[in-house]
Amino acid sequence: MNSSTRLFLGLLIAGLFIQFAQADETGPDPDSIEGSKAHIQTLQDELKAAKQRVAELETELVKAQKTIEQMEDKNAAHIAASAPQGTTSTPDDPLMRTVRGQPLYDDTNPQLPVEQKTVLAEKFPAATQGQPVAMTRLFEDDLVRSRIRHIDRIADQVPNMQYGQSGNEARIAIRGTRTNRTGAEADPVVAIFEDGVTVATTTQALEPYVDINRIEVLRGPQGVMYGRNAFGGAINIISNEPDPSGWDAAFEGEFGYADGTRFDAMLNVPLTKTVTTRFAARYDMHSGYVNNRVLDGDADDLRDRKQQFVRWMTKWQPTDTFDLMVNLVSYDQNQTGSGMWGYQQVGAYVNGEYLSGHQFAPDGAQPDIEPLIVSRNFASLEDQENLSGTIKVNWDIGFADLQAFINKSTFENQQVFDSDYSDGGDPRNSDFNGWKSNRDTWSGELRLVSNEQGRFDWMAGVYWMDMESRWHWLETVDGLFYRPDWDARGRYKTDSTSVFASVGYEFTDDLRLAGGLRWYDDSKTLRTGSSDSWNGVLWNAALSYKINDDMDSYFSVSTGYRPGGINENPGIPTGVPLNYDSETVTAYEIGLKSTLVDNTLVMNLSAFYNDYKDIQAQSWRILPLPGTAGLMDYLDTAGDMESKGVEAEIQWLPGSHWNISANLAWLDAKFKNYEVPALAGLGDIEGHTMGDTLLLDGWRPKLSPEWSFGLQASYVFDLKRSGRLTPMLQTTYVGEHYANDLNLEGARQGSQTKTDFRLFWDLPGNKINFQFYVENIEEADTLNNVMIYNPEEQPDIATFLANWGDPMTYGFLMSYRW
Repeated sequence: MNSSTRLFLGLLIAGLFIQFAQADETGPDPDSIEGSKAHIQTLQDELKAAKQRVAELETELVKAQKTIEQMEDKNAAHIAASAPQGTTSTPDDPLMRTVRGQPLYDDTNPQLPVEQKTVLAEKFPAATQGQPVAMTRLFEDDLVRSRIRHIDRIADQVPNMQYGQSGNEARIAIRGTRTNRTGAEADPVVAIFEDGVTVATTTQALEPYVDINRIEVLRGPQGVMYGRNAFGGAINIISNEPDPSGWDAAFEGEFGYADGTRFDAMLNVPLTKTVTTRFAARYDMHSGYVNNRVLDGDADDLRDRKQQFVRWMTKWQPTDTFDLMVNLVSYDQNQTGSGMWGYQQVGAYVNGEYLSGHQFAPDGAQPDIEPLIVSRNFASLEDQENLSGTIKVNWDIGFADLQAFINKSTFENQQVFDSDYSDGGDPRNSDFNGWKSNRDTWSGELRLVSNEQGRFDWMAGVYWMDMESRWHWLETVDGLFYRPDWDARGRYKTDSTSVFASVGYEFTDDLRLAGGLRWYDDSKTLRTGSSDSWNGVLWNAALSYKINDDMDSYFSVSTGYRPGGINENPGIPTGVPLNYDSETVTAYEIGLKSTLVDNTLVMNLSAFYNDYKDIQAQSWRILPLPGTAGLMDYLDTAGDMESKGVEAEIQWLPGSHWNISANLAWLDAKFKNYEVPALAGLGDIEGHTMGDTLLLDGWRPKLSPEWSFGLQASYVFDLKRSGRLTPMLQTTYVGEHYANDLNLEGARQGSQTKTDFRLFWDLPGNKINFQFYVENIEEADTLNNVMIYNPEEQPDIATFLANWGDPMTYGFLMSYRW
């Protein structure tokens, strides 16, 4: 009941009181008594009508408030889904008033504390919980708690996501979809976006994360919204944008295992009332994790790191409805690295029998002792440079928000390795020992996102990309790198254009139907003039139902694709196709997102079935070349695959000290009607080898464990004037799986756990923070990628070239925020 209604009723009561008081003073008058009765009846009728009107107004007010909230949630969800926008946390943001994910209760902090449910409401807003997609969001504190500095540690926080790597290439797997080729021609299977711009290659996916606001991982195909390569999912890395509210600065230093040294710095400066700039930088280095016994010291150790990163963002916002931002990024890497496809020969099949160890090592070579102790007499290197510039515009034009960007990036990469994987070969001469590539990419996008109130919303846009790659193999003569005479590789041009739109309609306050379409056209052209193109239409549809204020459900169907390509090699051998087709997937998903236990527990569930068609397979051939032999990898369409699974995520803040998060995943992924060329040396493999063909039916794709689980738990101890002390335990379990599509013994990774421990000390005011950590306490050796091929040195065996995960590491860091 509002104040005007209360005033009206008060006046009525006062009037009645005056009437009775006057009647009492003058005595009873029969005529006046009758008149008073009539007047009282009239007033009572008016009072009844007024109460009824007040009730109607209150009902309408509740409906109006609910409509406004739904419109705000819907618009926020649509904008968030349409394009990942950077953001900067403000002092009013509840997430800024937390320590290790818990509300900041600190007597020395001038800001008021926030409740657990407010923190969760900020991390899991209604707009996000209402989206019909399985999505994991990692905010700044989550990144600190898990020490996520690169892409390699994200998978521990995301159900049904696994991480593999070979050399300077990331190999991501989500829900059975895996990265099976790298290089200039290869398209990723999971689309990655940094501040809305496509990360075009698996090499660039390894670049560092600095001054990040949040990371979003969307599982399952996202073809309509994100287009090419969002075949297994999409990852959005969203940086902190320039903040016009005032000066800000931060510094962090880390020292740890293998002489590890890292420095991060951030500076935010409002130049004028409408222009703000923000700098973020990192210097990161450590010695090699893999001990090379050839030289004393660590100069030739493998798996080291030497990286420098700088980002400069400037934002101009002359009005509340328009802003323009320029984003410049520079990244440089000069390190030893390991090898393009792996760094250790762990075994081989010889006449159908698996034998451990390096089976084609030169005479006199020392065998490797373990994954972290090797002997290599040919110096490796991984050099990389990347420059990127983006102009982004956001403009409220009334009926819609216009969002647009244009990006130009240049990328150079050189990888060299010891091609005999030993200390027994010639240290200054090699017919083949690496590659060199550079890429120039232009990309842009224009979107219109509706912002009008009502039950109907829409979004439409256009995207284009033009990428030119130039690359070639390397040989070494007297310690100098050259392009081999037999190498015919050169320019590889990729063009992509797409037009897309989506609409949504709310039939009721609780029931919503949405769908979208995307037309795409991809083409690839070689230096020789050979070309091919692929086009089609992707679609999705989703039905969302709000069960109650704390529980949302959905059913969705979506499609995705990964473009086909052309096999470019120095003379295509018999049996190797010139072209290969696009991969496609149709995915079905149901989900339930809920907020429970007085809004202190968030639990999100999803179940899915993915039907993959025309899956691409990587195979190998030995090329007979003048005076030598070369190893060639190529892609071909192999067959189909299906995967189904169930996923659960929880975030729980039970009380003012505990912070618990967990994820659980079950996955059943298998190949169907899937054939690849047979490999010499494997033998029959229990009936899977049929002449020149190897059948993979019933085998699981690489990096696809049946069960996986992750848990984080921390407890905040209040030290009063000494701040807060927070121990945290993080552990993951990954079931048995294979690091190659061939489910063979040498590629098998047994089930294992990996546990990390961290201790945080946050001083009063939360400006100075310390952290000590130990990661991989079990010292588990994790096999995360294996290449199986017939080596040119001994083509009658099938050798297994492996890459291993990080060893146990430890470190100490300090951060300061002005």
